[in-house]
Order: sequence, then structure tokens, then C-alpha cells
Amino acid sequence: AASAGMSIANKMAVDALGMPLLLVGLQCAFTAAIVPLVAYKTVNLGSWSDKLRWLPVSLLFVGMLATSMVALHHCSLGTAVVIRMLSPVLSVIVESFFNNSKFIVTRYTILALAVIISGVVSYGVFQKGIHAETIGIVFMFANMFVGTSERLAQRFLMVENPVNMSDTGFMIYNNAVCALAMPVMMVVFGEFKMNITGTFTSMTPSGWAFVLWSCLCGLSISYVGFRAQRRISATSFLIIVNLNKILVVAFGIIVLGEVYNPFAAVGAFLALLGGAIYTWDRKTVKNRIVNEIEPSKKVGDEEEALLAESNE
Repeated sequence: AASAGMSIANKMAVDALGMPLLLVGLQCAFTAAIVPLVAYKTVNLGSWSDKLRWLPVSLLFVGMLATSMVALHHCSLGTAVVIRMLSPVLSVIVESFFNNSKFIVTRYTILALAVIISGVVSYGVFQKGIHAETIGIVFMFANMFVGTSERLAQRFLMVENPVNMSDTGFMIYNNAVCALAMPVMMVVFGEFKMNITGTFTSMTPSGWAFVLWSCLCGLSISYVGFRAQRRISATSFLIIVNLNKILVVAFGIIVLGEVYNPFAAVGAFLALLGGAIYTWDRKTVKNRIVNEIEPSKKVGDEEEALLAESNE
């Protein structure tokens, strides 16, 4: 729900503000300021060594948020949803060859990814006006590469070779780095040349409400994301997020009046269907692994108990 809300809030807020990198900076500053106030007892930022090890993840986090917001500024919600459905395809490829990854590919995994790809291709071929969204699509593909790298690096330093930082510590560190980096990126991409003061004064109350909504969603999804990342693979994390996008597509059609070519609509449906197949496949694989491990664990526990009795 937070993911779907974040996409909708970001689209409405970036259209109202007109400055995607400034919006990212406001969101990150909001999270970095609020978390220490409401969760100070759980904050653990680790040692300087931990912070140094985590810094590349934070920089990838900056790139992920920036490319996502710029893409959303130049794309419709529907296009953003459909293109992002390709993220698991890239993630599966990387996870399958990641040294410490135990990702299992089944025939249903391949089927799901094939359905996703066919759906995205169909959408791209038949959707009218998609050429006007080229800049956004380019940034969307950049976002997929950066986002996949960020999730895999994050999981490695949280699960495989963990740093000594709490979830709230990760949130503060990532968002603080991002808030500090955004002014530099605004200079590089020319946003500082825009009339920031004029933009603020011309914002309507509803525009500021969308900005605040996006900040609250960012705070929520940041925490939920870290909690989920400890428990599931990077690919599963991405697909869970993407399945929420059906709500985003519905919002774009009903509220924003986005129109789909019938064949493009079928493509969007196929992309989401592929995501659903993939989720079912991952759940089936996980259950099979659990069923294989539990009996062997039980046998091992019984052997330990017998050994303890013999030692007595």
C-alpha cells in the first residue's frame, strides 16, 4: 500500500512542484529529521567503519531516488508501472550469478519473466504518444539498473555480511546522504537556475498537500523496505513492490484520465499477470525449501539430544 501510495503521491507532487530533484531532497530531509525524533531509542548508526562500508549503498540510494523522480516527471503513471515491471528480469539475471545468492530458477520463473517481457514490448509498440515519454523511459531504465544494484548491495550488507546498524540507523544515514547530495545534483542538472522562490510561492495548498503526502509515504516505505529486505531476496522484494502498481494504473485511468490503446492495455495486463505468476512461483519455491529443511533440522536436533544423554 505504501508503494502504491508513494507512486501516486510522487506523480502528483512532482507535477505540482515541477522540480523532481528538489522534491527528493525535501522527502529525504523530512525522513532524516523525523526518524530520530520518533525512534531515537532504536537508532544505531554503527562505527565509522560500518558507515564507510554502507556509503556505496547510500550513493546508489541517491541515484535510485533521483532517476525515479525524473522519470516520473516525464512519464505517465501507466508507462512508469509497465516499464518498471522489467526490474525483476534484471534482478533475476544478477541474483542467479551472485556468489552468495541461493536464488532458484524454475520453469515458472522463466514463464513469468517471458510474460512480463511480452507485455512490456506490446505496451511499447502499441501505446500512443509513448515517443513523447522517451526521456522518462531512459531514466526509468537507468533507475532499474541503479535500483537493482542498490537492492543487491543492501541485502549483502544486511544479510550476507552485515554491518552493525539498525533499521532506523539505515534510514537516517541513507536519507541524510541523499539530502546533502541533492543540492549538488540540482546544480548539475540545472534546477538551481529555476525560480525556486517563485515555485514555492505559486504552489497551491493541494500541491503542498501532495508534497507532504509523498514525504509521509517515503518515510513509511523506507522502514518497511528495510524490514522486508532482511527476509526476502532482492528479486522478490522488487516484484512485491511492482504488484502494488495495479492500484497506480487504476488511479491513472480513473483520476488522471490516462488513455490506453486496447493492445497496449493488453500488454500492461500481461506485465502485471507475469508479476502475479512470479509471486506464486517464489512462494512455491520458498515452501518447498522450508519443507526440505525442517525434517533434516528435526533429525539433527534428535541426534544432538541423544548425544547429550549419552554424555550424561
